[in-house]
Amino acid sequence: MKKMVHVAVGVIFDCAYSDKNLNSQIPSILIAKRADHQHQGGLWEFPGGKVEEGESVQIALQRELEEELGFNACIDDMRPLISIPFHYTDKSVLLDVWAVYNAGDFKQALGEEAFGREGQPLAWVKQSELAEYEFPAANKAIIDALLLPKKIAISQDNRDPDIILSQVANTLKNHNDVWIQLRAPSLDQLQYTQLAMKLYGLCHEAGSKLIWNCPLDWYQIAFADGLHLSAKHYAERPIPLSQWLSMACHDLAELEMAQELADYVLVSPVHKTLTHPKAHALDWTGFKAIVEQSRVSCYALGGMQLLDLESSIQQGAQGIAGIRCFNQ
Repeated sequence: MKKMVHVAVGVIFDCAYSDKNLNSQIPSILIAKRADHQHQGGLWEFPGGKVEEGESVQIALQRELEEELGFNACIDDMRPLISIPFHYTDKSVLLDVWAVYNAGDFKQALGEEAFGREGQPLAWVKQSELAEYEFPAANKAIIDALLLPKKIAISQDNRDPDIILSQVANTLKNHNDVWIQLRAPSLDQLQYTQLAMKLYGLCHEAGSKLIWNCPLDWYQIAFADGLHLSAKHYAERPIPLSQWLSMACHDLAELEMAQELADYVLVSPVHKTLTHPKAHALDWTGFKAIVEQSRVSCYALGGMQLLDLESSIQQGAQGIAGIRCFNQ
């Protein structure tokens, strides 16, 4: 078995943590190009390096950014983003990825023609531009994590589509950095599709995205940004790569199936819920055990409160998903 190399990775923003989601300020992110002779040479990457024995991830990242870039990052400006175990044919790595903020002065000091201390080309790019650059395969999950929200609000089921529409409108009004998952099992296919068409425009107007949770044969790409599926085996990805695919996950076996196809997973139930009172709750310990094995972003689902958002991130999650917590 190949030895796992622990690597600290920094996604460096030119803004403060509190400003990263403001519409008035679209932050840039620093990427670096690997030398041709290196592993995965010629590809772009997020800066970082190997964690030495006895080092914390933050200290290792601080050291690597100073050595590679001359950037003196403050540990207080670092936030966990995602941890990715990844196996290449010749190497296994654990990418411990942290967002690093307040690099505006460093960006200005680098100037237009930016190069690192090892002569590597640097580029400041918007999140939406990352797809234009070629990264190692393991970095796809990092880019997904940068594009995904911190909150996924699942619609509360009702036989009246107008009530669901009103609830979603209130959620979009009261919450930022949120996507909507339309789950309405009480509606028939025509009602569901007509409601989704209205919600699609509403979500995009608010800068959000709409994920359908419905039978696969109902799904219409024209009025959706992605699809959520229950935990079961699929021989291949059922929707295009240009659409977001999420899957439900309750244990490690389901995670292994889901992450072969999905862009992110909803891990549940973390706590006891009213909708599934007999389901065994994972609690944060069980949730973290699943997250640590995941190669894709994970959301905590089940009994979530808005106050749980920061706790979920500390356990390695992308964020939280829920129904009632967004309708209170």
